[in-house]
Amino acid sequence: MDEHEIAEYLDAAKGLPRVLGKVALYKKLLSKFLADTGAQVDRLKKEIEANDRAAASVTVHTIKGVAGNLSMTKLYEASLALEALLKTEAEASAAEYAAVYEKTVKAVEAYMQNNS
Repeated sequence: MDEHEIAEYLDAAKGLPRVLGKVALYKKLLSKFLADTGAQVDRLKKEIEANDRAAASVTVHTIKGVAGNLSMTKLYEASLALEALLKTEAEASAAEYAAVYEKTVKAVEAYMQNNS
């Protein structure tokens, strides 16, 4: 993944100022994202499959907060869209959301590797 692709999913130029430019802290938070969020996305898929919109809304809201704070632009936008969709009666699917999540993970991993 090149720098442009990474920046599409992880805007470190905006994320770093949120942690006062502390690169070590930013990387620690990114590592926590990698460790914790996969289980949340798996739970979200199950909640959507079970049509548990209330639980899915809480889960996606949590992921949205992390994505916003760390400047994971596309995941944040996908979270906003899914959160809005869950408030309607429209059919929700986690497939597209999971694809954005996977690309975000790849961007975070590439950023961590490039900035070690």
